[in-house]
Amino acid sequence: MEFVYEQKLQNYMLQKGKKNIVVEEITSNNSDFEITELHIHLIDDRQAEFFKTKKSYYAKNTEMGQVLLPPFQLKYDDVITFGLKSFLGIKYVTCKGIQK
Repeated sequence: MEFVYEQKLQNYMLQKGKKNIVVEEITSNNSDFEITELHIHLIDDRQAEFFKTKKSYYAKNTEMGQVLLPPFQLKYDDVITFGLKSFLGIKYVTCKGIQK
């Protein structure tokens, strides 16, 4: 498994001083339906330690820092690409190569 960071995301991570990415599965349960999505965001070293010790996430070292993956099984491609998008001034991390 290889991790690729787009240049825009690398610059943003350096600017914010955050070098770790966490991949979480978020579930919203309404009385009529349930939605499950992957939530991918940047975290600092203190938060990374919490995910590894308390939530049993495992870490993959990359050129920028670590990618923390959940203990349950997701589908991974050989190459996983992280990018950065912006919508109305809100920046968020995108991912290609991980499916639930």
